[in-house]
Amino acid sequence: MIRFAVISDTHGNEYSALRAIQAAGDFDAVIHLGDYAADAETICEKLGKPLYAVLGNCDFVHPPKGDFGNEYVLEAEGARILLVHGHRHGIDVYSSFDARQRALDLHCDALLYGHTHIPEVAMKDGILVMNPGSPARPRGGSRPSAGLLIVEDGKLYPRTVTLD
Repeated sequence: MIRFAVISDTHGNEYSALRAIQAAGDFDAVIHLGDYAADAETICEKLGKPLYAVLGNCDFVHPPKGDFGNEYVLEAEGARILLVHGHRHGIDVYSSFDARQRALDLHCDALLYGHTHIPEVAMKDGILVMNPGSPARPRGGSRPSAGLLIVEDGKLYPRTVTLD
């Protein structure tokens, strides 16, 4: 079993990023879905935890040190998970269809994305779709949030974590 703290769209607010990661509870690694992945890099270095990240449309402002791309297929515990920010995969507040299709084309079990700042956990097109929202700049009436994704024997257990 592996437990991922999932965050996105931290926009330079390391304090909110750390709160979000801590709110996920026990975790083995961090996933950052873009827009200031450098925030997660700094935190993961201090905590000694692995980081899986992708670049967002704002990562050129304060680029991370790591060699992250626009998408990444994470293989964990028998599951394949596509990580994207969303700005290059047709994601907006109305649809994640293009990104879901990309996940299906890559034989993934899940799509994790950011960009909208709105949390989502749903099954669509037979795959898990998860957006942790934003701990720093929530939108659409949502509260600051993060995610927890537990992967065990190829099964995915997602949860949105709202920050108080």
